[in-house]
Amino acid sequence: MQSVRHRHQQLPPLDSMSAASPNNSLLSPIPSTPMRVSRQQWRPFHRAIVSIGSRQYVKSMLATVPIGIITAILGGPPQMVFFLNLTALIPLITLLTISIADLSITTGRVVDELLKATVGNAIELIFGIVAMNRGYMHMIHSTLIGSMLCYMLLVPGSCFCFTGYDKEHLYFDRTLISIMSSLMVVACMSLLIPTIMVTFPSLDITSPQASVTRLEIVFVSRGAALVLFILLGVFLLFQLKSHASIFHLAEASSEGSPDRHSLNDRGIAQDRPARIFTPRSAMIALAAGIACLTMCIICIVESADRVAQELGLSAAFPTLVLVPLIGNSARYASIVMVSRQGHVESAVRAIINSILRITLLVTPFLIILGWVLNLPITLQMDTFDATMLFLATMVLIHVIQDGRSNYFEGLMLVGMYIISAAAFYMRPGITGATKPMP
Repeated sequence: MQSVRHRHQQLPPLDSMSAASPNNSLLSPIPSTPMRVSRQQWRPFHRAIVSIGSRQYVKSMLATVPIGIITAILGGPPQMVFFLNLTALIPLITLLTISIADLSITTGRVVDELLKATVGNAIELIFGIVAMNRGYMHMIHSTLIGSMLCYMLLVPGSCFCFTGYDKEHLYFDRTLISIMSSLMVVACMSLLIPTIMVTFPSLDITSPQASVTRLEIVFVSRGAALVLFILLGVFLLFQLKSHASIFHLAEASSEGSPDRHSLNDRGIAQDRPARIFTPRSAMIALAAGIACLTMCIICIVESADRVAQELGLSAAFPTLVLVPLIGNSARYASIVMVSRQGHVESAVRAIINSILRITLLVTPFLIILGWVLNLPITLQMDTFDATMLFLATMVLIHVIQDGRSNYFEGLMLVGMYIISAAAFYMRPGITGATKPMP
């Protein structure tokens, strides 16, 4: 009893424990101080996107927004319309991301996740709606697959290259990454099932029922969309409620608390940057950014096929490679910057979260929207595109499954993306005249 009492007396007071170094957080399952700090300081991604948005060349790109729209209205050359509006996506996405970052400081975690899932994937969502309205059904799949390939190959490869070139290994939480990557595999495989049905029909090729009908593909696609929506809801419950401690601990360890020299005696970060927008101005910027983004995407959709024909490009190349690569480049750069600052695990989780938002929200939403509008939007993709998506998923899982990586594995991912882009450039795709309508 004396030894127990003696050990109890040696424990420091609670206040001193909370202000101690991050290593003392092992004394409790969910450390309070890192969470309190991380809620009040800007997250690394917020700092990165603000840093990108403050660059002079990004600010100067805002001029391409009205120029591109006016050029399209006046009937300018398709190439000029396409590339002006494509360039305009960079500052607009930066503006939307900063607005979401500022709003997330005052909103709850659920609202923050919903904003990221919807406005955070504004290009894919708006592009799909506009393409559906214009009848360019092939562009819906192209943009979604192109964005997922960027997040699966180019972005993680760039993170590992730029972060690990002077390190032996890069480490991240294996347990949490395993949970999220498993859901990513299930979601991606669900998107591929309708394409597999068409590619590999019944073995009895002599039977009149051997081929899969259009109605059956529509039925399976809508069923898969509903299941993916359910998985999204369960995942949000898993992330925000039932297993929130896993994600909280990962955030506290990966994002890290600020350096002790930047904390006052209460453990509050003093060097966090000022917010760009107030909540009201952030909402105005969000609405204005979405309106301008929609007009720019309309111009891109209507000029993409003509640009491909005039430049001799593959029909799918502009929407499968150029739009996802250039349009979301600011977000890609922010993830790489965060990884380079030492938050590799945060970068990997952001990559997987981005893929999950596309597979569990954007894609099912477009299928359900087509259902409501009585349009036969399906998950039947081009066989080559679906194969590339499957291979990219398997490669990414293989790289991150052991909880560590290095710059050479990152270089391999970037190399695979370059080869994929070259293949899409050379391979003929579906043209705008080929619309999968009944």
